[in-house]
Amino acid sequence: MHRILPLLVFALGSICASFPLHAQEPPPQANPETQVPVPLAGDPLFAPVAISGKPQSLHDRFIDYAILAVGPRTLFAPAVFAAARMINPPMTYPRDWRLGGGAFGRNYGNALAGGAAMQTGRFLTGALLHEDFRYRPSASDNPLVRTFHALAFTFVDKSDSGHNRIAFANFLGAEAAGFVGNLYMPAGFNNLSHAETRTAIAFGSFAAQNLLREFVPTLLKATQKWHTPFPRIPVPEWWVKLSPR
Repeated sequence: MHRILPLLVFALGSICASFPLHAQEPPPQANPETQVPVPLAGDPLFAPVAISGKPQSLHDRFIDYAILAVGPRTLFAPAVFAAARMINPPMTYPRDWRLGGGAFGRNYGNALAGGAAMQTGRFLTGALLHEDFRYRPSASDNPLVRTFHALAFTFVDKSDSGHNRIAFANFLGAEAAGFVGNLYMPAGFNNLSHAETRTAIAFGSFAAQNLLREFVPTLLKATQKWHTPFPRIPVPEWWVKLSPR
């Protein structure tokens, strides 16, 4: 079953590739009062977003990669994962991965390594294959259409020329995140079965990021319209661009 799953996922990606993905390209000039701050590499959870119809240069790809791989929030998120892992560790986890500061460091390093491997795999694949995996929001107002669009973008993205293609960057990035742990995880967690599970989780995170990236800007605009307080996390000025939605 573990060997069949990647083939099924790839087949589903091929099917999705046959459907057109009509994305919303924001106009170059917009009313600043309706703009929502969006980090350079996308928001939330580090999902890159295309803010123009132009292809990325290698420099642009690298800047996005640097923020995704070692940006401030990227360094914070693994700490949350490590704490949650120690609160509810697997039953067969060895003691030095469950208790104490050393255990926290190992779990933190594991999450950090998985994220770095995933982003490195995506960056290299995109650069070599001229693949643009930045998310492009749906042009529809229908929530179901937008949901399908976000999920389909997990399997399909764009080439630098703007054509639909299978999202090889996502597949290879997820594989890198899943298998890098086999280099250092404790016995019983460094096998093929656990690597494939980590791969599936990493690939699923792309779908979650796309859904969040699709709907969170709408929620932010609603909070502004209703004058509802919304928590804002300060970010450096160089990390923020304005992207209308």
